[in-house]
Amino acid sequence: MNLSLIFKASAAVLFINGLMALFMTDQFMSMADFDVTTDMHTLGQFMGVTFLIFGIIAWKTVDLAGDNLAAFGKVYALAEAMWVGIIGFHVATGVAGGATAIGNLAISSLFAVLFFVKSRD
Repeated sequence: MNLSLIFKASAAVLFINGLMALFMTDQFMSMADFDVTTDMHTLGQFMGVTFLIFGIIAWKTVDLAGDNLAAFGKVYALAEAMWVGIIGFHVATGVAGGATAIGNLAISSLFAVLFFVKSRD
């Protein structure tokens, strides 16, 4: 598995999360054990658009980075590690859980490792 494929896979996961958060907001948020209020619904839709934006960036990074793809991979490893940290904290403290939180924790952990390993020069 090369770094370009990891970026594309990460983008695909971001697109899936983004579409679910934007168009299936109540289900997406409740799968993370959140009580879905009107405010949470609005925040979930905002989060969905943000995931879509990051998905586009991840998808296009392969084309735009050129010889600097490994440097971008290191940045993405850090970003994924930050998601692991915050999702892990929320799961550990019991404020989030369920399929959305646990699934994204596992996927972000995998991507953090893959981006780190494949970005080393």
